[in-house]
Amino acid sequence: LDQRVVNNALYSGFAEQELGLTWTRFPPEIWASSMSYDGPPPENAAVHHANFTLERAPSADPSLKLQQMAMVAAYVAGSDRESLLSFVEAARTNQSMLDYRDRHFGARRPGPEWCTLPEGHPARPGGYSEKRAKAKAAAEAAACRAEGSAAAEAQTGAACGAVVAVE
Repeated sequence: LDQRVVNNALYSGFAEQELGLTWTRFPPEIWASSMSYDGPPPENAAVHHANFTLERAPSADPSLKLQQMAMVAAYVAGSDRESLLSFVEAARTNQSMLDYRDRHFGARRPGPEWCTLPEGHPARPGGYSEKRAKAKAAAEAAACRAEGSAAAEAQTGAACGAVVAVE
């Protein structure tokens, strides 16, 4: 939630307009594994944030992230590029990654328009509410059921669920 609040304040322009806060993004040399969707780290990566793994692990078990850090180090050193490139390719199609991107930067991102992004950027529109979408889907399903009941009632002359006596 904190990431969402900060991103909404920064990308909407609120932080600059209302708080006088100027900001910029980290340079590409600071790379996070969640950025795999956009490709591998630069050749001269200086910092790696292991914030995405392909598998789930208990929070007390750092082994997957340590393995990932070793992969990035080998990639930057040039001794094993293939392991990290395979990880990046797998991450780009991983359903957890796709859901994360859609919720935080895509069509399901809630919040204000991110007007600091260029026109046409997929994260710019904002405004999506999963709760609102679920409520709308439930209302549409109820309406469909009601229409179905009304059609059945018109055909049989009985209310839905009523017992009709036939003589």
